[in-house]
Amino acid sequence: MDQNNQISLNNLHIKPSDLELLSDYFSIIHHTPGRIRLRASLKLKNVAQQSKIEAKELMDKLNQIPLIKEVKFNKLIGSLTLHYDKNMLEPTLWEDAINGHNLDKIAMIINENLKDIK
Repeated sequence: MDQNNQISLNNLHIKPSDLELLSDYFSIIHHTPGRIRLRASLKLKNVAQQSKIEAKELMDKLNQIPLIKEVKFNKLIGSLTLHYDKNMLEPTLWEDAINGHNLDKIAMIINENLKDIK
């Protein structure tokens, strides 16, 4: 990881309102501890096209977050698979995040983990 990414991640602070977007744009297809597969909504596709979000750049950023081990995006079917460290964030909290619950607690856990980036 280069120094620029380290600095931006060290300065990153997730707010509960940031996590609300998960429930707006994703639904759970399948979940086992350590792996969650999400379906992206058509709403996300429209937003991405309008704002010209770079999918590769987004995937690179997600891969830098310590609790996420691997990210796979299937553009054809619109699914996102996250392999994550189940010891850093409980599997039930992933489901809560996607469903818009316990966002204060989840943001706090993520921010604590971001502080640990060297």
